[in-house]
Amino acid sequence: MRRSIALVTLWLVAPSPARSAAASPWVGADACGPCHEAITRSWRETAHSRALASLTRAEAVLPRCRGCHATGDAPAGRSDLPGVQCEACHGAGAEYAPDDVMRDRTLARALGLRDLSTPGARAAVCARCHRARTRLAPFDPESAWRRIAH
Repeated sequence: MRRSIALVTLWLVAPSPARSAAASPWVGADACGPCHEAITRSWRETAHSRALASLTRAEAVLPRCRGCHATGDAPAGRSDLPGVQCEACHGAGAEYAPDDVMRDRTLARALGLRDLSTPGARAAVCARCHRARTRLAPFDPESAWRRIAH
């Protein structure tokens, strides 16, 4: 009995084998593509997909530049996914990307999928990069959303 309790406790607190503590929370657009083909194909044609390539070599290694031109944890951590990929807006996807989770909107949101259903939520996400001190100003988030909505 004690062994069973210990095993159950270990199972509850141990990291998932699919996502260890060292694993990245970011999965990348290639992981989203198989289920969201049209959206991924459309994204590949946008400036967002080429955002990292728009930087000089010197800028491309700076966390403050990668924070907007790549996808990941920058400037607090690494941004290893080139360009403004799906997760830059939708949140790191390792926890919500599995098909069974994505089919349950409430669960997916509880596991990190950002709710972008309101203009205010979209504007807050966009404003992290599209702000007054960049050459992207002035910026109208709703006009931009209409161009990339999916």
